[in-house]
Amino acid sequence: MPPVSNPFVDYLRRYTTASPDHEAAFDEFLAQTHPPTGEPLRLTTRVEQFLHERFAQPDPPSVILTGNAGDGKTYLCRQILIAFGAEPDWDALADRPIKRNGLRLHVVKDLSELGDTRGVATLAGLAVSLDSDAPDRYLIAANEGRLRHLLSQDPRLAALYQRVDEQLQGGPKAEGARLIVINLTEVTTSSFVPVTLQWMTAKQQWSACQPCEIFARCPVRHNAVRLSDPLIVGRVQLLYQLLEHLDIHVTVRDMLIHLAYTLTADQQCAELQRRVSSHRPLQKLAYYANIWGGDEQSAFRRKASVAQHLGRLQVGAHSLFEIDDFIVSGGEAEEAGTRAEHERLFAPAVDLDERRFGQDREAYLQGGAERSAADEARLLLEWLPHCRRKLFFEWHDAARVSQLVAFRHLDDYLRLLNDERGPLDLMRRNLVLGLNRAFSQLYLTDTNTLYVTTQYLHSTEQPRPLVRLTLPTSGISLRLVRRAEDVFDRAWPDMQLVFAPPSSLLLREPDSAPRPVTWRLNLLLFEYLMRLAHGGTFNVLSDECGLGVRELKDQLLSAFTYEPADHEQIEFFVAERRRYVLKQLRIDEQNIIRSGG
Repeated sequence: MPPVSNPFVDYLRRYTTASPDHEAAFDEFLAQTHPPTGEPLRLTTRVEQFLHERFAQPDPPSVILTGNAGDGKTYLCRQILIAFGAEPDWDALADRPIKRNGLRLHVVKDLSELGDTRGVATLAGLAVSLDSDAPDRYLIAANEGRLRHLLSQDPRLAALYQRVDEQLQGGPKAEGARLIVINLTEVTTSSFVPVTLQWMTAKQQWSACQPCEIFARCPVRHNAVRLSDPLIVGRVQLLYQLLEHLDIHVTVRDMLIHLAYTLTADQQCAELQRRVSSHRPLQKLAYYANIWGGDEQSAFRRKASVAQHLGRLQVGAHSLFEIDDFIVSGGEAEEAGTRAEHERLFAPAVDLDERRFGQDREAYLQGGAERSAADEARLLLEWLPHCRRKLFFEWHDAARVSQLVAFRHLDDYLRLLNDERGPLDLMRRNLVLGLNRAFSQLYLTDTNTLYVTTQYLHSTEQPRPLVRLTLPTSGISLRLVRRAEDVFDRAWPDMQLVFAPPSSLLLREPDSAPRPVTWRLNLLLFEYLMRLAHGGTFNVLSDECGLGVRELKDQLLSAFTYEPADHEQIEFFVAERRRYVLKQLRIDEQNIIRSGG
């Protein structure tokens, strides 16, 4: 019987090609090359629905789409053209608008492809149309940097620049606006992971594998089966969400390339058949190994940004006694349910290379004459990271799965984002405590007041930070801010700490009181402050978070500090009886130094 080859595997491998030529033509590849089943992937997004609704109106607005390469700008332009009944002939469209119902739609799929002169002229035409009754409408896709550069080249575009900047900073003005600016980097790409995996693992895509001689042992087909499990899909989506909580934006193109590699490991059917027939190791082709981009020598790992970002999360890279003991001992000393769970997770299957893991584990536990104890330990240690990552995706014990992620306070962060109001006050006080310790570099314990410090007072014992500003915790709120517009696919709100001006400043300047200071928290900043609040050291995550904390301090000092009438006074902390106590020194009218506390 001739070798069996599934054409869908080859189709997905074309996704995983990370060459610049392929990336530049990715939208064309998807549009022109249909999968073997004839059912292409269709991601229905809020942005596309929004654009269809707006351009279906008798008097549609002009739209500027910004974002990174791979965010779908060309795809969205293509869909609007199809809705208008026009062919996406980009070269012709550059000089000839689409006419419909008395309107002329100018479509520019990439402003970077126009020279400076043509680009400025296009934006000038847009500016004129916004302030006149001209029938011209514009759909422009542009990189934000290129867009800002061209808008700054001509003084006549100053008003348009201001309109664009306002929407890039504050979000699109969806209702009644003549111009709508949509920044696609605001889209949470993790929203599309379940639909994408559902399409990639659909049964009709893998029916061609049925007569293959390695059907039961093929790692790629095994990956397709496992990645159709809702539990595993949720864990894959969680990884993408973690990146987004760290303010790392993944483009739709990068997601498609990465998930295709997770499934196929860039393998061909013929190579897989040779691997199985020659009994070569298969465990490194499991989806939970592929998702990190393969091993360190993998060319895909060097090129794929998603794999590089996920690698920094170090999921399963650290040893935790309870988890490693479960992997090695198999829960033999625990209840029967635990043993059954171990048997389910580590059954002799293709992702654990049939019985290879079981044999190495048994040799380590029982010992034997064939290998030394050192060899047995080394072989099992090589398995542990692999097994931890399998647990991350397939273990039903969600609490232990959270331990495999490097963020200790991830559950608290997610509970807050899910609007669980119970822990809100406790979290707010912990964040204030973390800020106190971050600002002062001292182990303070006060959660009722935020102390904003500046330069250090040097004494014979140790340097002490000076307290320049105090804010009561009652004036600091922890808020979840949901976007009002329905343009983006966004899965959660923004988390913010809001600092109200101190009462002394409000009394002093009631007519010109400053506005509250708002500070956005992502997962990394939240983790840093919560670790400090729970006794962590300042060096952990300081490189990643120190600048953000310093910027907040400078912002608070700039907004809220003033010179009081009694300015000859300083406040600082002194260590007394195993805690820090706030002390005051002041100079009276006779220039005598007196203690204020």
